[in-house]
Amino acid sequence: MVNKEQGYPAWPPGLWRRIILQPEDGWIGGALEDDMHRFHMRFDHKDGRITAVRAIAVRHPWSQCPGAAPHIAGELNGELLSEVAERDPFQHCTHLYDLAVLMAAHAHDSESTRFDMRVADRIEGRTTATLEKNGVELVRWQLNDTAIAGAEPWGGRDLKQLSKWKREIAPELAELATILRRAIFVSGARQFVPPPDEQMREWNVLRKGVCFNYQSPQIERTERSQDWRRDFSESGLEPLMQFDPAAAFAEMAG
Repeated sequence: MVNKEQGYPAWPPGLWRRIILQPEDGWIGGALEDDMHRFHMRFDHKDGRITAVRAIAVRHPWSQCPGAAPHIAGELNGELLSEVAERDPFQHCTHLYDLAVLMAAHAHDSESTRFDMRVADRIEGRTTATLEKNGVELVRWQLNDTAIAGAEPWGGRDLKQLSKWKREIAPELAELATILRRAIFVSGARQFVPPPDEQMREWNVLRKGVCFNYQSPQIERTERSQDWRRDFSESGLEPLMQFDPAAAFAEMAG
């Protein structure tokens, strides 16, 4: 669907990514799902320090992705909540790392939070991306490639430069911009047509080092997972549909 007045595609069809954060006394759980990924994580914490971590890769595009769960759990156990975001993201699964950063930032919240990011499939490099927090839309971007159209506070900015300009805005807005940008970058996988196996192996080599799956030795043996795609925009399904945070995170205790 296209907004004829503006010429920007509207959702659906497109990516739908949902993140749920469930803070409780002494722990926080987080879950993330979109068309290509689903991950769950739980931190126990005391006096500002993580005392236990468990992570699960439920659905993932590459065979080596599940190894990222125990890897990040081992790295973060004993870490200060305030220092989680200072780790090298390229050594971890991008999505588990993003989830961990959010969980650390919201570990002492008094209520649960749900983020919903929707990104329309691109037409001629254009898209519309929105972010809702607990059902309330807080951000709506129309983009030409990575450039945000429209007026301030977002218009005229480029997502490739987010690490620079997010320092100029309030921390809560910077958080929203960061998680929506990730959804936008991930959304391209919906329209990506994998090349033949030989070309895919060559393409993977060019991506070496960008995340856990593309680090050695994982990159040398990773393969496409089976049944890893979903469509939440036109199927009647929702990300984390029928997910029970209390029960799921209780099972991850200890």
